[in-house]
Amino acid sequence: MQETPLAPLAFNPYDPAFVRDPFPTLKRFREEQPIYYFEPAKGHIFFRYRDIMALYREPRLINDPTLGAGFPPELRAAFPDFVKIRENDLFVVSAAAHARIRRLVNPLFGPRAIEDHRERVTQVIRALVDSLPQQGVINFFHDMALKYPVRIISAILNIPAGQESVFLDMADALINTVIPGLPPEVFASYMPAISRGLALVTQCIAERRAQPIPGDLLSQLIAACDNDERLSDGELVSLVAALLTGGSDTTVHLTTYTLMELLRHPEQLAIVRSDPQMAKQSFDETLRYNSFGRGAGLPRFASESFVYEGVQIHRGQPVFLNMLSGFRDPEFVPDADVFDVRRRTNSSPWFGFGPHFCIGASLARMEADIALQLFLARYPHIELAGEPEYGTNPVFRDIVNLPVRISHGTKAAA
Repeated sequence: MQETPLAPLAFNPYDPAFVRDPFPTLKRFREEQPIYYFEPAKGHIFFRYRDIMALYREPRLINDPTLGAGFPPELRAAFPDFVKIRENDLFVVSAAAHARIRRLVNPLFGPRAIEDHRERVTQVIRALVDSLPQQGVINFFHDMALKYPVRIISAILNIPAGQESVFLDMADALINTVIPGLPPEVFASYMPAISRGLALVTQCIAERRAQPIPGDLLSQLIAACDNDERLSDGELVSLVAALLTGGSDTTVHLTTYTLMELLRHPEQLAIVRSDPQMAKQSFDETLRYNSFGRGAGLPRFASESFVYEGVQIHRGQPVFLNMLSGFRDPEFVPDADVFDVRRRTNSSPWFGFGPHFCIGASLARMEADIALQLFLARYPHIELAGEPEYGTNPVFRDIVNLPVRISHGTKAAA
């Protein structure tokens, strides 16, 4: 029988088939065209693990799309709230400023410091899990994963209840604006959500500065700002916004994808149930095996022109490191297409590397671990009740409906 010829190789992250299962396409890119010029973004995508890691460490590639020039006056005039948050972002500030900020705030986010919040985190998640039905079919994304991360961040920052939607909208908007080449009207459409979120953050900072709360994370951040003016107000606002963004949106997707993969691999779910300590490793393995990136990958920008593997990269040009592909590369792990929660790779693409390792990683790991363990403990019988439904987020392959059949009793619900 004659084989059907493969379609021409083209990168389209919005193709529904790619969204459902991008890995056959990514495998073809690694083997046939590992360095690919992506016309819509005017930059190259790198698909092989070895190229991704080499370029991640390349000093001529930086995170700042302005290349140190700052945001142009017209952008400052049109969208001052956006600029206020982004110009103090840890990914954009100078290396010296980044080192100074991290040195001041890292002690507040290390594993030991985060443990101080465990009781409150557990209370928030337990209340949510207890509110779920005892049996039937739920949308795990909407009923569980979407609700707990922003509630936790709001709780440990002592931000008024009922404001979760404001922060979720701001998080989505800030993440979506990182896409190079956004049409002006699309970029502008995200600004109202950013302005509403910034107004609420500013209000909370003013209230906490006037009346600090002992043991409160926001009060501790303000103290780092006010003592000898070690942090500027702009840096403080940007840090809080980054916490709300990184601590909500990405954690939502991580939790949803992890449960989906455990339910698709019952033998792995059994391992996690038998040893709760494996829950944390299930998140790392999910990030490696099927993380939620949609687009070309992590963008970085050339601070000067250079040649890599015969490819000319011009100053200011974006370079995309496709982690989704790289962590399925057999050069990274030989059995890359196998989902194994016992795997220890010591690498999580979404938490980053080196100086830019995610400041909220310890908190994200702790809250996701507690959420998964409490959910599994409540429901001894869980199974997928249908295929996941994906949304239209331009950055993430966001699952907006993960139908899960749950049962609190000894038999699965019919």
